[in-house]
Amino acid sequence: MSSDLKRKPKKKNPKPVQINPNWSLLQQKLKSDSNNSGNRKSSNNDDSDNPRSILGKRKERPDTEVDVPKISPLAPVNDDSSLTDEVAMDCEMVGVSQGTKSALGRVTLVNKWGNVLYDEFVRPVERVVDFRTHISGIRPRDLRKAKDFRVAQTKVAELIKGKILVGHALHNDLKVLLLTHPKKDIRDTAEYQPFLKYFSHLTNPSFLSSSCPNEPICNLPNRDKTRKSLKHLASEFLGADIQNGEHCPIDDARAAMLLYQKNRREWERNVKDQTRMRLKQKKQEADFRIDGGEIRVMRSLRGSSMAGLVSHPARLSSLRSIFTGCRAVMLPRFGGPEVLELRENVPVPNLNPNEVLVRARAVSVNPLDCRIRAGYGRSVLQPHLPVIIGRDISGEVAAVGNSVKAFKVGQEVFGALHPTALRGTYTDYGILSEEELTEKPSSVSHVEASAIPFAALTAWRALKSNARILEGQRLLVFGGGAVGFAAIQLGVAFGCHVTASCVGQTKDRILAAGAEQAVDYLTEDIEVAVKGKFDAVLDTIGRPETERIGINFLRKGGNYMTLQGEAASLTDRYGFLIGLPLATSLLAKKKIQYQYSHGIDYWWTYMRADPEGLAEIQRLVGAGKLKIPVEKTFPITEVVAAHEAKEKKLVPGKVVLEL
Repeated sequence: MSSDLKRKPKKKNPKPVQINPNWSLLQQKLKSDSNNSGNRKSSNNDDSDNPRSILGKRKERPDTEVDVPKISPLAPVNDDSSLTDEVAMDCEMVGVSQGTKSALGRVTLVNKWGNVLYDEFVRPVERVVDFRTHISGIRPRDLRKAKDFRVAQTKVAELIKGKILVGHALHNDLKVLLLTHPKKDIRDTAEYQPFLKYFSHLTNPSFLSSSCPNEPICNLPNRDKTRKSLKHLASEFLGADIQNGEHCPIDDARAAMLLYQKNRREWERNVKDQTRMRLKQKKQEADFRIDGGEIRVMRSLRGSSMAGLVSHPARLSSLRSIFTGCRAVMLPRFGGPEVLELRENVPVPNLNPNEVLVRARAVSVNPLDCRIRAGYGRSVLQPHLPVIIGRDISGEVAAVGNSVKAFKVGQEVFGALHPTALRGTYTDYGILSEEELTEKPSSVSHVEASAIPFAALTAWRALKSNARILEGQRLLVFGGGAVGFAAIQLGVAFGCHVTASCVGQTKDRILAAGAEQAVDYLTEDIEVAVKGKFDAVLDTIGRPETERIGINFLRKGGNYMTLQGEAASLTDRYGFLIGLPLATSLLAKKKIQYQYSHGIDYWWTYMRADPEGLAEIQRLVGAGKLKIPVEKTFPITEVVAAHEAKEKKLVPGKVVLEL
């Protein structure tokens, strides 16, 4: 019996091991609290010796965890601030002029991760009369030490070049920046079709009548403007609360980028489909038909079973002269001024969707026009003779293609064709693409405007595309002709220190344009008169001597640019198969030579269509900061005399033909 009693405790020993671990911990907690109860004040509401009390607190624990910070859906996912293929932009505007005109006050760019690439307050060129603080968040103190507009514009242009640009209503941002961006590279959340469907759902009368029964239907247009906002998109699709009071451009840019990233795959698929449709449209035929005095652009629908024609009004009613008596200066063969022929009843070609028909009022005579007439570029033009020559134009819009949105009939415009264009501007009606034109400022006449675009775009190409010149750098210009004079004024507008080499009679004009020094190369030794090194040299003369001097004036990392590239002349001499590879190898040889010997870049620069440059040129012309003086005008009927005066240098400056 005693032995049995002794065995029983041994059977009970293993039981504590089987106790639930949580219960064991609880017992230890109770024991610890009991030992320390004398060191704590008792409470009527806290019975620490009661296991149920403690267990009850475990249930209440989630309710007491209120200090956990909420993560914003717009917060960047990492700290990578590098430039990515997608960049989002948002701008805040202030009021200038009478307060109704918007100007840039702050610009922000973020990368695809939402990290800030650029965020600066910007000082507008015009005086600010309304800071719009309740929306923009901009105050007078923010603009006292803000970035100069041109500096910010240049930086933004560099950051978005070649990138997918994301934003909301980007046309407003690009407008105040005076920049353009390829349409194929723009991703605008205000124009994305699925988002537009969302807005149309919000503004549906049945939806509004159920959600807002007290609001009259007559307020629907205003509701549409309010609903179509980034704030509502961010709230609906991101769960983010933005634009409550003063706007934060960083949050707005991040919201637009996140909206794009969440819909990226489908968005890009839509872009590809739209691109495919546009390419198909370009293959459609265009034609003109007069119906009761109204011009209609006729587009043939290829592949249609009906084989019908769809007409679109060209918004013009009185251009019968286009078809009955269009004059044009034709080049039937290469030679002297006498080969030019003014012909009547020259037909107007079909207008493509992206083209604009311009009623010419004035066209300028460029040195390139004289060189083409004499045979420059014959390898390209010979098979197409007779051709119309001319590059600059100023006039009124007579008709527009179906896809043109920037211009309307009757609007005064000016612009320039690419050097290789087969149909020039010496005609009553010129045809230019939408990108080759801009609105003519009312402060200049057609004669003055026609002298500017080709020369200014050539200078812009050299300074901004080749040299990428910046504020505070030094620029040396050889030659005071139209391109050289335009380059001087552009350099001054960019905030550069400009020195020019010219002929005596243009010296005063160059100094008046803002150049710090002008040297008459006929009477002065430029190598003695000019001191220091330069960041860029534009040589409009292109002789071996000016090339040598220009190269030696450059500091390491500088850019030498000449207008006398040999690509066209070598192609004319040896043909395409030999001439083009020869020109390419010659340019590459010079680049390597000067990079090795002087540490500089060497360029052959040519004019090309540049919407961004043309917009800046238009702004400077309107502000009176860019002008090319016209020495003499001729009627179009005296085109031979005009070319003789230009070629024989009877007129030292710009010559313009009036129509």
